[in-house]
Amino acid sequence: MQQAPIARVGVDEGGKWTGDVWIQDEWTEGDKSEARERLCAASRRHCQQEQDRRQAFHDFRMSASSNWNAFYRQNRANFFKDRHYLHKAFPEEFGWLYDQPTSLADPGIVQANDSTDGAVGVIKKIDSADVTTNDPDAIVRVVEIGCGVGNAILPLVDQHSELMKRFHESNGRSSRKAVRRPPELHIHCLDFAPTAIELLTDDNRFQTAAKEGRATAHVYDLSSTHPSTIHIGMDEQCRRRANQSSQVLAESADVAILLFCISAIGPHPSPSLSRAARHAIDMLKPGGTLLIRDYGRLDEAQMKLGTRDKELGDNFYRKGDGTGCYYFELDDLNELFVNKDEHDDKLDLLELDYIQRVYRNRGDGTTRRRVWVQGRFRKPCSKAVSPKVGEDRGRSDLSGEILNQILDTTAERWDAYYRHNPCPPSSNILQMFPKDFQPWQSTKNRRKGKQDQLRATTPSYYHSSEVTIIDLGCGMGNDALLNLVGRQQLVRDAAIEQVQNEHITPVLNVYFLDVSTEAIKKLCTDPRYKSAVGATNDSNDAPRGTLATVTAQVCDMASPLIGIPHLGQSANIVLLIFALSAIGPYRQQGDCHRGLINAVHNAASMLKPGGVILFRDYARHDDEQLRLNSIAGAQVSENFYLRSSYDAKNHGQKYPTTDPTTGGTGCYFFNIEEVRELFINAGLEILQLEYTTRVHRRSGKNGMDFRKNGGSVERKRIWITGRFKKSSND
Repeated sequence: MQQAPIARVGVDEGGKWTGDVWIQDEWTEGDKSEARERLCAASRRHCQQEQDRRQAFHDFRMSASSNWNAFYRQNRANFFKDRHYLHKAFPEEFGWLYDQPTSLADPGIVQANDSTDGAVGVIKKIDSADVTTNDPDAIVRVVEIGCGVGNAILPLVDQHSELMKRFHESNGRSSRKAVRRPPELHIHCLDFAPTAIELLTDDNRFQTAAKEGRATAHVYDLSSTHPSTIHIGMDEQCRRRANQSSQVLAESADVAILLFCISAIGPHPSPSLSRAARHAIDMLKPGGTLLIRDYGRLDEAQMKLGTRDKELGDNFYRKGDGTGCYYFELDDLNELFVNKDEHDDKLDLLELDYIQRVYRNRGDGTTRRRVWVQGRFRKPCSKAVSPKVGEDRGRSDLSGEILNQILDTTAERWDAYYRHNPCPPSSNILQMFPKDFQPWQSTKNRRKGKQDQLRATTPSYYHSSEVTIIDLGCGMGNDALLNLVGRQQLVRDAAIEQVQNEHITPVLNVYFLDVSTEAIKKLCTDPRYKSAVGATNDSNDAPRGTLATVTAQVCDMASPLIGIPHLGQSANIVLLIFALSAIGPYRQQGDCHRGLINAVHNAASMLKPGGVILFRDYARHDDEQLRLNSIAGAQVSENFYLRSSYDAKNHGQKYPTTDPTTGGTGCYFFNIEEVRELFINAGLEILQLEYTTRVHRRSGKNGMDFRKNGGSVERKRIWITGRFKKSSND
């Protein structure tokens, strides 16, 4: 790669600074030796045990998406400036966007299908003229991986709009020369930070292109998910024009861009970085070009990070905001992307070199030496996605048969989970749904003067003598519900003796149902459960002697008929708390998953007329989904994952997970319209349906703080909360 000419502005004839602009830098062997010695000295001062470094890197990988998400929530679209230099850095790929429309009669123009490499629709530059396609409806498809908020891709969209405007103006003038129409520019933007994608899709430039069918944006983790899982939404006409046989991202890109992206994934060599390179290669169509610019070894930023306790691996560092950065040598990119012989299925090298610049700070007179790597690579025209790639796609490319195997062994998987997890997760349903649990909160709140406020929205069963609650998918028992049962036993005598003329707390009948035999066994050993069972047995002759009864049994709520006839139309409240997400994906083979439909209909059939279903479950782009995206092999199908039981205290897995034949439990992440459709189709009225978000921020002043916090700056939890009522006429 040819270096840019030295910028003489700001430098006198003697080479001294006279301004504050950059000039091209030249590194001597002495400069490199001095810089390496600085890094080695810093590494010796901040040496860590190898085990600690491995654990710190694992924590970083698990929270990488969360930290980038936090970065964009804080900085919005204001941190990075738009990159208007791509046509200068990569003129062969983007120079055509900045030139005047070419005439059919202009010399030096070569049709794309006449090029020696046979690539159709690839833009090349010959004698400073644009290579154009022979099809007036041709499409150039550009994919930016790690797009952020669109600082690189959106200026290209702007320039294409300007180019088309000039074309129409030129075509409208009377001329003997026909003006060749520029190809359409279609963009696909990928980033694994949902907030970045939200900000990008809010941009007017993106929205205009998306309305015309020329732009899509996707939350996507390059290091764990194969591009064959990304649907780019082309219709038949668009696929024919783009010479594309499918609607997925794999083998679709004329140009793929990696700008300061893969350095954030991990060090080289590492499995995550190797997978990322493989997935980027597989996005290219034969003849497509991969463009890379990223941080180079001995860059000034590396020198600063190397003086602190930030190193997670060789030449890989954690920044202050929790994101990571690796500093490449040219050999690293050669190993990741370049074919070594004719048997390799990687890319051919076009250009690869360092870019070295030196900047001067006008305020304090200091200089900074910046180093980047830049490369261009082309996919051989005879290459397609290799058979080996299927082995690397992990859970994302599982066949329907394997997915069915996972879903058919749900009970066994949850049994394994509960055998290795002694404590149930806590969820305070009294805080989630205070109105629905008002009868059991009134005694406590009466002392705080809140009785009148609570009674303003009393549920229909407030004055009932008994209330039945069914907890579907209870696991080892909802902690708040078990506490409520225990409290009912403690206050039963006081409720009868002290509240003579006021509302008496109704008797609470609770049914715990779960598909896991192991979970029900452990629930039955809970002291609160055993106390309630004992009180019920002791008070057979005294109906007012207990205020809570409990029953637990194994039940598959996803089956067509649950087979518990005495529970039909018996419940005032049915709980579905993080239960539906464990059943399976919303869509299976194009249709709504039958297990989800069965579960909601079973829950509705248990309700009395006027009863309510209280629902909370995982929502799309929850922090848990972002973490699962970072685990290769975790994704089974779109938004459905096979997850493990991770022991945060001991930093290890309690049992193997990613093999679909052995372990791991399923988890689906809903969007709100899917939930709405499920419950409306079950004949229920929507009382409440909304997203619930919580942001948990953690300190990270130094490496030790990050390790204590699992490497996360903050976690954004997103759930869907709903209340659904059965008609009183049913």
